[in-house]
Amino acid sequence: MLAEVDRRGLRESTLVVFLSDNGMPFPRAKATAYDAGIRTPLIVSWPGITPAGVRYPGLTSVIDLAPTLLEAAGASAPESFHGTSFIAALRDQAAPGRVYVFAERNWHNCDEHIRAVRGPRYKLIRNAYTELPLCTPADASRSPSWYSLTARREAGTLTPGQARLFEAPRPVIEVYDLEADPHELVNLAGRPEVEAIARQLSRVLDAWIERTEDFPPSRRRRADNTDRISGVKFSQKVPPLEP
Repeated sequence: MLAEVDRRGLRESTLVVFLSDNGMPFPRAKATAYDAGIRTPLIVSWPGITPAGVRYPGLTSVIDLAPTLLEAAGASAPESFHGTSFIAALRDQAAPGRVYVFAERNWHNCDEHIRAVRGPRYKLIRNAYTELPLCTPADASRSPSWYSLTARREAGTLTPGQARLFEAPRPVIEVYDLEADPHELVNLAGRPEVEAIARQLSRVLDAWIERTEDFPPSRRRRADNTDRISGVKFSQKVPPLEP
């Protein structure tokens, strides 16, 4: 694509964005609200505006991309948009980013209702359907990494972190210090030292749920078509939504 832009002599006047739709395609990554699942590449080339080779330290979200492109083109974003332009960060990498970003997981081979809010350091995840193990999507559960994990599970040699992939029941609330625990293995929920932080994140998440008119866990449920423990996809059909 860049070669074609160069051929047309448009490189110096073209804003190029490279991104992906999810994080790493591995168990406990893709289709989760952990950073390994929601932290995606976002690379921008904008000659004359954004310096090459710099890395922005703040938070942004792909939902902000459409307002950013509209502002770059000299247009205004409709009021219905939930995202906010991050064009200031493209011009000045010291510009403040989002205070919070949000994530959700719904049906993907198995049903989940997971909502999360992440700040610069701390994240809160709220789980429904906690009586069931975390669902790993079929495209990740047909991978060598999944087969290795299931073999270790059968042999009883999983590490505590790996064992959490098969844990049931799961915690309703997870809280992580992303600076001290970037792999999100130590759930701090219920600890006095993060109580105030967890309450604030929970209030922010509740406000986002109300603002976006999110549906509750009791609605729009759908049966699984992949086994949560073995990872075997037992049906090619997408089950219907329950009333």
